[in-house]
Amino acid sequence: MEINFNLSSPQRKGENIEITVDSKKENLLYKFFIGLDGIWHTLQDFSKSDTYKWIPKKNGKYVLMVQGKDKDSKKSFDYVTRADYIVGIEDEHIIKEILLDKEEYLIGDKINLSVDAYKSNLLFKYWLKINDGWELMKNYSPQDTLSFTANTPGFYDVLIECKEVNSKNNFDDFKKISFNIKNIDPVEIKDFKCVTPDIMVGEELIFKINSNSNEERMLIYKFFKIDSKGNIKCIQDYSTKNIVSYIENIKGKYKLLCFVKDMYSNREYDDRAVINYEVEPYKKIKIKELIADLSSPQLSGTEISFKTIVEGGKNLLYRFIVEGTYSEDTGYSREDSLLWKCSKDGDYVIKAMVKDISFEDEYEDIKEMEYSISKKAKNPVIIKDVSVDKKKDIIVNKPVKIKVKAEGGLELKYSFIVYLLDKEVETIEYGDCNSVNFTPMVPGEYCIEVRVKDKYSNKEYDCHWILTLNVNEYVKGNIEYVLINPKEYYMVGDTIDLEVVSENTKDTLIKYILKVDGHLIEETSFVKNKKYIFKPKCRGSYLIEIQGKSVYCEKGYDSKKQVKIKVHDALPVMNTKLFIDNTNIYINEPVVLRVENEGGIDVSYEFYIMEQGEWRKAQSYSKKDYYAFIPFVQGKYKILVLTKSNYKNCSYEDYDIFEFETYEEMATVQSLVDYAL
Repeated sequence: MEINFNLSSPQRKGENIEITVDSKKENLLYKFFIGLDGIWHTLQDFSKSDTYKWIPKKNGKYVLMVQGKDKDSKKSFDYVTRADYIVGIEDEHIIKEILLDKEEYLIGDKINLSVDAYKSNLLFKYWLKINDGWELMKNYSPQDTLSFTANTPGFYDVLIECKEVNSKNNFDDFKKISFNIKNIDPVEIKDFKCVTPDIMVGEELIFKINSNSNEERMLIYKFFKIDSKGNIKCIQDYSTKNIVSYIENIKGKYKLLCFVKDMYSNREYDDRAVINYEVEPYKKIKIKELIADLSSPQLSGTEISFKTIVEGGKNLLYRFIVEGTYSEDTGYSREDSLLWKCSKDGDYVIKAMVKDISFEDEYEDIKEMEYSISKKAKNPVIIKDVSVDKKKDIIVNKPVKIKVKAEGGLELKYSFIVYLLDKEVETIEYGDCNSVNFTPMVPGEYCIEVRVKDKYSNKEYDCHWILTLNVNEYVKGNIEYVLINPKEYYMVGDTIDLEVVSENTKDTLIKYILKVDGHLIEETSFVKNKKYIFKPKCRGSYLIEIQGKSVYCEKGYDSKKQVKIKVHDALPVMNTKLFIDNTNIYINEPVVLRVENEGGIDVSYEFYIMEQGEWRKAQSYSKKDYYAFIPFVQGKYKILVLTKSNYKNCSYEDYDIFEFETYEEMATVQSLVDYAL
């Protein structure tokens, strides 16, 4: 069987549509059904008629079904056929078009959809096709826009059904649109490193992680610290900060674990990395130089001073050992030099050992030098002093004058050797001039070796001196002092003034960072203003970090100082006094004591009473500033009141004790007189 229509689909409602059944089988009975929105109705029961005239009254997607059976058949039906028919043609459409803000989306993108319609006062219903099924996203409402998040990659369809407000139809029009959600590139950590040069106890450790992120993609990071015992501590929960810093107070080996994921990822993490590091108690100890104030050889009986130049460590201990014709061992002490007076000639080895007081082994660094003691008499060559005309702020392309003061010998000659990064960059051969003008061309740590010898000496030098100069590209913006208005007690609303005193003021920039109880409140950029004024709005521990740098500094800062201020809600509770309402106190009569005090805010009071030598709490902290009771026993009483501001987390701020004695009430005036006598 086959269903035919005299008017092809779609048609307008109200049209006269003739439904005809063509069948190769003759003498059949036909029954006509119509379905709309899942609801079926019988149009015509079984009959010989193979046609039905249908006039649709509302728009929709209809299903026409015809059952056929033989005249003598006992079955419900023998044959069945169906056909779809749409009522509502193009010129009756309400939805003009559906607009999307993009053609393709990535996971995590917002999908913004809007409907452009021919009419107003409409209702819209939104469906999303997922896994070959339609899921309702939003039921009928006047909103012609929809916004949702792309969570899963793939191709999707959105179906919008639309109808007029007063329409009784399931929908008056519908339209669908397709779009594609693409998967994002997997998150990958590219680099994880510690940018702090010296990883030491008590210093700020800064770690930085780099990943394959871009400006359009938001990644979040989470950091865990793991100690050598496996204890785990989260030092930063998920945030967009890819740099984390903290101060470690215990030496040892640690791991830092980083989780990174896309902001819109549903997983615990998309990638992770771990870095191993060891926190040292101090910078590695290194003996840079072991020098003698007198060159070898020297006469027996001459006092010779050996001095070490050491970097690193915190609390250093020094040990000197003399090996040769006779031996000497100073043992470890805090003295960084050895004054040696040798009475026996010969060749010696002077050893210097250095270690931190917390180090348990023999030494952390050792250096030695050979020295000879001779019986021959001569005037030794001695360098008394090496001076520089600039004590600090040595910068490139600016000359520095170095002058040597030496004595001894017959006629002294002077030589200067300049080293940069342990490489010789300039040499001034021996001459009569005891000074030199040195102009550094690049920044860095320079070592100037000063050599002095007698004109008739055959040695390379009779005495030498090592001078270290730190050369910078510019005069650093060093903060000398931070001045603050003198006040012992700061309260909310007080004006707090800070003024920075620095050298090279005109070329120094200052940044101010204000924190309250560890929370960042304000951070300025680097400015020329040397004053910072603020009014605290809440109590707490205020930390003002002040960073200084030169206008020529391109990275970080040159110096910093911190100012810590404790801000209170009010003045402390003080001058607490207890007062009693009468002077003659008798048993079995009420006694009222009242409290007066100064300072504080929202003050609370706690009362204790001593009766018959025993203290007991009479009233816990409350706003009640008085205590009333009736003494029943004759004798001495003490009342203690503790006071504090309600917000203070302490036992008390101030107190007072009132002592009085109760008597038995006397019946007559004469008895009072007798008692008084």
